[in-house]
Amino acid sequence: MPSDEDSETSPAASGTPKEAFQRVKRSPELPAPEAVRLRMTPIAATGTLLWTIALILTQLFQSELADSGRAWWGACALAGVALGIFGTAVMAVFDRRHFRSSDEEPEATDGSDAGDAQHA
Repeated sequence: MPSDEDSETSPAASGTPKEAFQRVKRSPELPAPEAVRLRMTPIAATGTLLWTIALILTQLFQSELADSGRAWWGACALAGVALGIFGTAVMAVFDRRHFRSSDEEPEATDGSDAGDAQHA
């Protein structure tokens, strides 16, 4: 059985949310790490390419797969190709938006600050 001392110092027994906040606030604040800028389109395209290779292989070995009860592998590979094409298109749009907006942010910030200074 845990003693009263253990329950007061354990993280699970935080008491009120305000006490938990104060305990966290006492810990030193670390700067947030910089976000990783990574294009997702090549990753999605590589996955789609692998599914396409799997689809070709399932068509080449269709009779052997059917004999062993694995004829459904072809349908699975076809679904992987279809979803991969869709995913690659979505990632291309997201990448375009992400990298365009992150490249324009500093300029927009500078322009808005200059506009505020002119109006002041």
